[in-house]
Amino acid sequence: MATESPMPDSAVPSTPPGPAPGPASMSGSASTMARIGTGGQLVLAGGAAVALANLLGMIVEDWSTDLHFWLVLLGSLAAIAFTLMRTTAIVGIPGRSWVRIAAAIVAAFAIVDLGDTASSLGDWTILSIILTLIEVAAAAALAYGAWSLSGGSLTADVTGARKVMAMEMIDRFVYLGAVGVIVAWFLLMAIADVYNFTLWPQVGVLAAALLLGARWLNRNPAAGTLPVPHGWLVLGLGGIGVLAGLWWLINVLGRTFEIGDLTTYVPLLVYVLALVSLGLGAFLGLGAAMPKKPGT
Repeated sequence: MATESPMPDSAVPSTPPGPAPGPASMSGSASTMARIGTGGQLVLAGGAAVALANLLGMIVEDWSTDLHFWLVLLGSLAAIAFTLMRTTAIVGIPGRSWVRIAAAIVAAFAIVDLGDTASSLGDWTILSIILTLIEVAAAAALAYGAWSLSGGSLTADVTGARKVMAMEMIDRFVYLGAVGVIVAWFLLMAIADVYNFTLWPQVGVLAAALLLGARWLNRNPAAGTLPVPHGWLVLGLGGIGVLAGLWWLINVLGRTFEIGDLTTYVPLLVYVLALVSLGLGAFLGLGAAMPKKPGT
């Protein structure tokens, strides 16, 4: 006698139901957001907005695709990539530290762009002004998130800058020189408004941003290991920044004396002092990089 099935055939599923793709995908995104935290989320949002603003500026407003453009675009995309990927250290530097270095480069150029915007409101289209302001605000969010993601605090670093005179001599000159180059170009664009941010100044600002990153890594060994000794990095990057700045100065001195006034000379003096500080830092870097003689 056949036994009666306790459950009707129609009630027995032929195959087990598979998981719904929507909730699983949402769960994966949520876990990624939870893993990277608030700092990582700011990096993603800020980096995406910076990249989008520059791409729209290039396509719609015919922004120049010079070194400045590519550094900002690729720097923002690199920050996003390093945040999302669980990468191991590259040349001794972990992914989260690379996020901070990329954010520093983007922020440095955004500061210069802010100065250019402040002095060119009557020359730019409304869309260009809006896109630049979006870039600047997004770069600030990117930097804040990158500092948090790498275990630091941007606000604490900014407020702690007043302790610069307590730093070691080489750190003091490097810090003042690198920050001075970036600030000077903000002032040159915002106040002087007679210069163009051409290739050599762009190289100088890049060297300054990289120097600040190298200084941070040297003072925080847990953040990563520099690929070459700190002294050689200071010598190389400081020397590049000084030479790029001097070459630019030589080419604009004649024009400066012809049309310059107090609003031109003051920012230019800040730039010259920053280059002097960088040069002294590079000189001290040479001393730190050279091998010590026995018995000294």
